[in-house]
Amino acid sequence: MKKKAAPLWGLGLWLVVGLMMAALPCQAAVSADEDCMTCHGREDLRSHRGQSRFIDKTRFAKSAHGMKGMGCTSCHGGMTVTSREKRVPHRLGLKPTCGGCHAKVDEEYSKSLHARVSQNICYSCHNPHYCTSFRGMSGEERKNICLKCHAVQHTHQWLPQKDLHFSYLECTSCHALNAQVGMLFFMVDRPAGSKETSLDYSQLEPFIEPGKGGLAETLDRDGKGRVSAAELNTFMKTVQDHGIPTAGLEVRILVLKPSHDFSSKGERARDCTLCHSRDAAFYSKLLLMIPEKHGGVRTLDLEREVLGRSGQLPFLVDFYMLGESKIRKEDLDEVLQAVKRIGFKWLDLAGAFIVVLALVGVCFHALLMFVTRKLRTRPPSAEIEQLPVPVQVWHWLHGMCVIFLLLTGLQLRLPDVLPVFATFLNAVNLHNLCGAVVIVDYLFWLGYHLWKREFHSRFFVSPGDFFRDSAQMLHYYGYLIFVGEGYPKTHGRYPSFDPLERTFFLTTMLVFVPVQMLTGVLLFDVRTMMPAIEAVGGLRVVDAVHVFGAYVLLSCMVVHVYFHTLKKYRLVGRTYGGAS
Repeated sequence: MKKKAAPLWGLGLWLVVGLMMAALPCQAAVSADEDCMTCHGREDLRSHRGQSRFIDKTRFAKSAHGMKGMGCTSCHGGMTVTSREKRVPHRLGLKPTCGGCHAKVDEEYSKSLHARVSQNICYSCHNPHYCTSFRGMSGEERKNICLKCHAVQHTHQWLPQKDLHFSYLECTSCHALNAQVGMLFFMVDRPAGSKETSLDYSQLEPFIEPGKGGLAETLDRDGKGRVSAAELNTFMKTVQDHGIPTAGLEVRILVLKPSHDFSSKGERARDCTLCHSRDAAFYSKLLLMIPEKHGGVRTLDLEREVLGRSGQLPFLVDFYMLGESKIRKEDLDEVLQAVKRIGFKWLDLAGAFIVVLALVGVCFHALLMFVTRKLRTRPPSAEIEQLPVPVQVWHWLHGMCVIFLLLTGLQLRLPDVLPVFATFLNAVNLHNLCGAVVIVDYLFWLGYHLWKREFHSRFFVSPGDFFRDSAQMLHYYGYLIFVGEGYPKTHGRYPSFDPLERTFFLTTMLVFVPVQMLTGVLLFDVRTMMPAIEAVGGLRVVDAVHVFGAYVLLSCMVVHVYFHTLKKYRLVGRTYGGAS
């Protein structure tokens, strides 16, 4: 028997029913959110442990999840109603399913140390009800997430300049080694005695060039999509000269793209050269943040030369990465070609030139002494001055510490060429320790000679006789000593040091060494000493004086040690200008 076809009105009925059933989940989700807020919208709602379970509906709507239209059941799936009459009408322990949306982050996080500590740490760090997008948070807000659990003030004692690092860096700058880190520049006004404020669009609008279209086009004059140092300098100079004389740029090192694979114990985070080098990761991405006309901000790429070899621009005086200008191995092969582009590395070039000059001079003099050795009588061995025991102790301790200071200083300037003390951090700590010992040792030396009243007899040079006596000593060291002539008759008035030695010694001990100690103290704690540093010219000036002074002292040590070996020839041969 042939089966009858179903009437068309029946198919239409089933279609309407199907559409109604398909619409039920959306309606259920809406009603579920409203049902949730019936309880969780009450400010007095607390768990049995006394923890608040209140959800601010307005704040949630402005959160990253709320802005995307997500509701309660988007994260808390599989909810089962037990009884509406009960105090808690659903089963407990409803864990959010973060990995459902954040699959890549979840996979990365599962391999980190945090995952071994807790699988529920996602919402321990990030409040899912009020969370802000990564780009919407400031560096300080991101840092505060870590500070919920980590008491960094008690765990970073090894870190030099700890407070200064914390003021410029967020935690993940060092501890999330796969994160993309960059430098963010923004325009500020720094009026004397007032709080620094960011410049808004209305303050910068008068400096927009007619026909350029906007602030971004005014800055990027050549339209290449990147603001050069020259373009930035031109704009900032215009702002300073025609309206805001205290305008400048503030700098922050920020994580631009986060990573949840944190270093296990921070071993690599202790490698100072990851940042204190021109190859630091954050130098690869430089961004200038500028305000927009109708609110909000945008970023423009900056060229590397803003902080490159040509030196910093004048409105960046408050930011200087210690060690960014250190000379490197490849620079030694390109010195002649790089001199014009080297910027503040001229310090190393000038210092190296002085040291090499001292070494060449000493070696040349020693060579002539060797060649003319047969013209001189063998020197007596009993003419070496015996110093008091306290002075001997000071002399050897001072010399040893100065040698360590010079060696550690060379490693700090050339870490990939002279890794004498294994790691950069070892060199920093030993450098600081020896510097402290030298300061104490210097005060002892000064106090001892003042107490003994020996400065005049050992170090004083008569101004009236200085040039005549110095000329005789130059004649002696430059010619007479080679041909076997005796020490000038002026030695009778200078039993300890000759006029040249006295001038050399006093200049070193009363000028170069104090300046070196002072700049070292200022650099020991930059954050605390910043007012004093600014008073003497700024951080770059202090660092330059300290580095250049180190090269000068190294040259002085070479000359001092060599001239000490020549004392044995003083009483040999005839006396210049008189009987032997």
